[in-house]
Amino acid sequence: MIPIPEQYAVETFYKCVSHPTYNKYSKVYNGSCPFCREGKSFGKKTRFFYIPEKELAYCHNCGYSKKVFNFIIDVTGKPFNTIISEIKKGEYSNIPEVTIEKTDNISIFEQPKTSLPEDCINLTDKTQVDYYKDNKVVQVAVEYIKKRRLDTAINRPKTFYVSLKDVTHKNRLVLPFYDTFGDIIYYQTRTLLEADNKIKPKYLSKKGAERSLSGINNVNPNIPYVFLFEGPIDSYFCKNGLAVCGITEDSPKVFTNLQQQQISSLSLHQKIWCLDNQWQDKASLKKSIALSDTDDSIFIWPEELKTVKDLNDYCIEASIDGIEPDFILKNAYKGLKAKLILTKIKCTCT
Repeated sequence: MIPIPEQYAVETFYKCVSHPTYNKYSKVYNGSCPFCREGKSFGKKTRFFYIPEKELAYCHNCGYSKKVFNFIIDVTGKPFNTIISEIKKGEYSNIPEVTIEKTDNISIFEQPKTSLPEDCINLTDKTQVDYYKDNKVVQVAVEYIKKRRLDTAINRPKTFYVSLKDVTHKNRLVLPFYDTFGDIIYYQTRTLLEADNKIKPKYLSKKGAERSLSGINNVNPNIPYVFLFEGPIDSYFCKNGLAVCGITEDSPKVFTNLQQQQISSLSLHQKIWCLDNQWQDKASLKKSIALSDTDDSIFIWPEELKTVKDLNDYCIEASIDGIEPDFILKNAYKGLKAKLILTKIKCTCT
């Protein structure tokens, strides 16, 4: 197929896309989508992009994504032969250069409607990942997701993000928490860079927001159990896995008010606590003993798995994307029996 000259594509863009601009720093053209017209936001938001380097036209409102030749056919309605003829003639008009002011880490991608760290990059969007493919932090984030099997986990969230700009959560993996309507209402972030691991907390939460349960949007009503984990990553590897994120062994109150409302809505489900391996983690052992005073069941790691740190590590070692509920149920205990088993565990950590 005859190649599409960039100038011809740009001329088409300026003729057919409303409110066109050009960012000379990122070398990307931007305007209002000519296909979905962005609903009530038309003229106010510009979420349609043409990226010459990738020969790609993309809308972050309706999801339109096509190579430049097909874009020209769609937007102009011209037959294939007419476009070829115009290209061969080589008569292109001059395109005015309209620039956007330079800022650091310019993001051409539409941000989610809900609150997330500043200028988040959606790591499940191939177009965005390709655009930032040379960025070291994005590379590390994508590799971490694959290495920890987060992209294939059976209870994973719809998206993962990373911010290159946020003051608090810069260069950290963003783990979003969805509500039952599919909206992001909370998040935690995890360190990615070795340098940050030494000087910053491994996990940080959204400042000033009430903790939600991670995974509440994925609960299957046909499974009569919900499995309560401390952190979201482990909960990704268990059907009906929920993460509380922030319990302490000495706290008289386990859930926030919002989490209590969410748990109450699952009154027909039996709760089973699934913390890190009690053979490896003294804090987890202490928390498990404290929870044994409740009427809830506790998953106690069997001695043959005492070298495994947590559920994520177990799934990585076993090369699996999740576990069946029976794995937990056959090792779940409550009350006095749970406490007796737990007090016999000799934690191997220091």
